[in-house]
Amino acid sequence: MTTTHDYDAILIPTLPFKKLRFADYIDQARKRKLFKGEYIDHPCTDKDDRYFYYIEKGQLKCCFENEDGAQIVLYYRNEGNAFQAEYHRFASIGKNRMKFIATKDTIVFAFTMQQLFDIVRDDFELFDELMYVVHMSFAQIGHRIGNTGIHSSSKRILTWLTKLCEVREPDAGGVYRIECNLTLQALSDILLVHITTCSKLMSALETQGVVERTKTHLLVKDYERLLAYRNEENPMLY
Repeated sequence: MTTTHDYDAILIPTLPFKKLRFADYIDQARKRKLFKGEYIDHPCTDKDDRYFYYIEKGQLKCCFENEDGAQIVLYYRNEGNAFQAEYHRFASIGKNRMKFIATKDTIVFAFTMQQLFDIVRDDFELFDELMYVVHMSFAQIGHRIGNTGIHSSSKRILTWLTKLCEVREPDAGGVYRIECNLTLQALSDILLVHITTCSKLMSALETQGVVERTKTHLLVKDYERLLAYRNEENPMLY
């Protein structure tokens, strides 16, 4: 069953999702250390290529890098989580590349496709964890496209905040308490909103008493007003 924490990891991709049992099998995998800024961009084209990476320590971001070096971050993977490498370079076209970049010093354990198959074929619960990782990626990318693809800057933030409220219950005072470690820069990157615009929009919502930001949480204090803004065709917050 999907939990609120799962939904939070989908909508706030810097948050970790559940720790995986693949940690029990890292003795079969190849260890690799990455310093901050180093990356993995090796595609899997054969059953003996490294395909599935378990993160023992640190964090990586999955991103598309354009010809000019600009990066679009799709999602993050944290300690205890995992990600699958690019398959047959499906995602890399021309000079555009898919990369998994360490945001801090990181240790990963890489399983080949054959090793992964051998591990999960006799353990349905572990296979289910593999499906969890794959579909978590689908969901993160899907909601990222849905939040940014056709919306104005205001609508992007309002839609994102509304979704975070829709996957949880408010407290007794009607406040939605959301664990959130995003900086304004990280939020602007995720929603593809310029940092200055993002700052003005969040400040306007705070001034109007709709939200409150702390170092660890985002509090939605007036959901009805948030929803009303979200439903406007061209919401003007400042």
